[in-house]
Amino acid sequence: MNPVFLHAKVKLHWGFISRQPGASAAQNAYPLPPPTTVVGAFANPLSRLSGIPDSLDLARKGRLVFTLGMECALRATLAAGAGIEAPLADGRVGIAVHEEPSRILGVPYKGGGDIQRAVKQPIYLGAQTLLPVQAVGEAASPGGMVHLGWLADLDVLEECFKPLSMDVLEGVAWSVYRVGSREGLASVLDAGAYMGSELEIVDNRTFRSILYQHAECAKPDDITAEIVLQDYNYRESLFYAPAGLGSGQSILFPPAEPARFYLKPGCKGAIPRGKEGYIGLAFRG
Repeated sequence: MNPVFLHAKVKLHWGFISRQPGASAAQNAYPLPPPTTVVGAFANPLSRLSGIPDSLDLARKGRLVFTLGMECALRATLAAGAGIEAPLADGRVGIAVHEEPSRILGVPYKGGGDIQRAVKQPIYLGAQTLLPVQAVGEAASPGGMVHLGWLADLDVLEECFKPLSMDVLEGVAWSVYRVGSREGLASVLDAGAYMGSELEIVDNRTFRSILYQHAECAKPDDITAEIVLQDYNYRESLFYAPAGLGSGQSILFPPAEPARFYLKPGCKGAIPRGKEGYIGLAFRG
């Protein structure tokens, strides 16, 4: 195993959408980007910098889709997390589940005009008729600062992508430009890649992080919110997110400071040098 840690601090233009595979389009959004969305944020520029081209997916009737190399990126993933900047400088208070009125008011026009059939169906079927591809659930925080962290096995990544130097990995971290669906545009304010002597691997001790941690590997010793997200295998799992008082699955307030976590047996922590006490991820290893 050859771990590498990619980090990006991004400013959201308005928020993000994370669609759940197989779910109705009228689902709620997660309060923070789930691990798969974090991995995708880095896998997108990684694919582009590695020269993976756009391709036609005939199974989708010829619609142009971008090949992200997600299968390889997820296979290489040791851990991934996101967290809210603490605190926001201008007093804004975080990321909340938010139903945008224009998306709800426009539903009759997004389902091909089949509203007559939809209203005669049960609500769980009618919602899918009206909203076959549009997501109603979303998380909004215009100008919010979110940290993204991805810990991956470089040896696995290099099975799929070109040889990855530190310069390339640094470029990947700085090239994150969206979080979740294409609506989730973001601007990178700070970024970095860490491996070898620049990445500390610890066990049998605590560490501090602003990023949420998988409950199977870390136990919090500070104020956190218990949130349910889809993990790297698209299964719903429990995560602990550093957060302020009053936070929960529907709304997260920025924490006063990064939370302290205990590592559980069989797990280790990855801490980038120079970022001690700020970002870190627990992983099984």
